[in-house]
Amino acid sequence: MLGPAPFPEPPPIPQRTPPTPANKRRLPLWAGILIGVLCGFGLLIGVATFLFFKLGWSAFSDQAVAAMNQQSIIQRCIGHIESASLDFTRTNSDPREDSFVFRIRGRAGTGLVTAVFTTVDADNEQIDEGELKMTDGRVFPLQAADDADSEEGEQEEAGCPHN
Repeated sequence: MLGPAPFPEPPPIPQRTPPTPANKRRLPLWAGILIGVLCGFGLLIGVATFLFFKLGWSAFSDQAVAAMNQQSIIQRCIGHIESASLDFTRTNSDPREDSFVFRIRGRAGTGLVTAVFTTVDADNEQIDEGELKMTDGRVFPLQAADDADSEEGEQEEAGCPHN
């Protein structure tokens, strides 16, 4: 009888020998601890710097909004400021020192305030000069704190509705 031919015997499977460990240079324990301490210290400094600027900027921003809310032209044209955000691009392009540009929004409208702020004390800022530019293109000068008496006559010509 004829049948299928028998399969040849398979070749033997080679045995894997574990690789011999190469001489690895390990980092000394003291160097690892030093790197860990330096990284931790750097992280601590970074977080502290972030919090310092975040909290400091928040305080300045609140004081600047309070100073802008004292401007009667802003009260007439914008109303009480509901939100204010710093425009970094315009602030950096303004050549005056201590000049900041805020985008403000209130019940009566929105606008852009470009003003020079001066620190009165630890809790207050005042506007020395500046302008309010409404979204419709009208521009109104802001009055310095010592010019508040002459402000009333100019506001009647401003063209903003009375609140």
